Amino acid sequence: MIKKILSLGMVIAFVFLTPSLVFAVGGGGFENASFSATQIGMSGAGTASPNEPAAISYNPAGIVDLPGVQVQGDANFISMFTWKDNDATGNTRSSGTIATVPTAYITINPGKMFQDKLALGVGTDSPFGLMNKYNSNDPAAHYTGWRNYLKMYTIKPTVAYKLTDKLSIGGGPMWYRIYDFGGITGYPNNLATLPFGVNTPDGQARINTSGNKWGWQMGTLLKLTPKHRLGYYFRSPVVVKTSGLVKVENSDFSGIGLTGLHAFETGVHTKVALPMNMTWAYAYQPTEKTFYETDFTWSHWKTHKRLYFVPDSTGNAVDDAILNAIGQGDKDYHDGYGIQLGVSHKLTKKLTLRGGSFFYFTPVPEKNFIPAVPDSNHLSLSIGLGYAISKYLTADLAYSNAFYFTRKIANSVAENPALLNSSMDGNYTSYMQEFTISLTAHWDDLFPRALAKKDTAAESSSISMSPAVSMNPAA
Repeated sequence: MIKKILSLGMVIAFVFLTPSLVFAVGGGGFENASFSATQIGMSGAGTASPNEPAAISYNPAGIVDLPGVQVQGDANFISMFTWKDNDATGNTRSSGTIATVPTAYITINPGKMFQDKLALGVGTDSPFGLMNKYNSNDPAAHYTGWRNYLKMYTIKPTVAYKLTDKLSIGGGPMWYRIYDFGGITGYPNNLATLPFGVNTPDGQARINTSGNKWGWQMGTLLKLTPKHRLGYYFRSPVVVKTSGLVKVENSDFSGIGLTGLHAFETGVHTKVALPMNMTWAYAYQPTEKTFYETDFTWSHWKTHKRLYFVPDSTGNAVDDAILNAIGQGDKDYHDGYGIQLGVSHKLTKKLTLRGGSFFYFTPVPEKNFIPAVPDSNHLSLSIGLGYAISKYLTADLAYSNAFYFTRKIANSVAENPALLNSSMDGNYTSYMQEFTISLTAHWDDLFPRALAKKDTAAESSSISMSPAVSMNPAA
């Protein structure tokens, strides 16, 4: 009992002492596909092998195979650098601040009470996110956002049911909470003054908005044979309406026709379109110790057409005109695609090794590219391991590198004759590192299991991904 309490205490402390920051990584655009060390260690592959509580986020059908009660806490430490090279306007790079993405999950399988066919769970994570910072004086980021953030989390109540020995389904609602979306950008006073021959220094505008919305997700898991599995995952599209404030410093107009620096704030709102996602997966398990998996994922980013921050009237026609000019941005994203390859091998009774690679095609078109979302086609390599610390506690680690292909950008975003040196043209290259640690406390034998009637070995069940049918020698 003491070991059980200690294991649970370690996981709870691990979850709640983790900072609530988010960062864009994974499926292109500002989609974040960081859920656990097991999943990252296999480069995101796992839809056909959902053998942990974090499966709530990539195939909730899998939690019906997790016995007893399982509590998982994860911390993803992510650092991404972006370089812009331009001999004419200068070179710059993002700050590369380390961000932390926490996730947490709990699953409950009542066992014999529902004939081992029903499981409940709840999880929280950040499937989208953004956080970067550039030199505020560089023209590439000065008027499009030299500091950018989208901080959010979801809550996912989940139910999974085993329809047959081979087919399981799972899913539930998703509550999206965006608690800080916006950025800091230069406030171009010259949009009003330069046409009159007056060159005016820029001010600064800071936008902070928040909002929430319900969506839903579902998954299926089909065990064709003990060696072959198919998985499918679906996440619904949502449009989150956010509202908040825009705060402006050093506007050059204190009233219509009156010059003079002043600061003000006004309300602002926008709509954040988050795409539908579907993933198809196949897992091959030649032995009980080793399996391989391939996932193909598609995100319907075409729904992300534009992003307009619409301000309330300030009572000043000049300030209103400038706010409207800097708050509008066409996106016209394409759909995003990716392929993920992963392998897992149980080296010893306690130690499991993992590895993988993924490749994502960017949904961000050149004509609307901005440094705030410096996405490009990218390749990732990852490694990981899992270790059973005790009967009740498992630790997993993963390390991943993503190499973003260089993009040559020549567009007209933010370019204006009144905004001197406002071009963001140049060559953009990014590099991302991610380190993930997970702790899982599990009590497999907490509830009596119906399978024990067929095989007493079922009482000592674990989170092995071997199909339940293989537990019966007569199968």
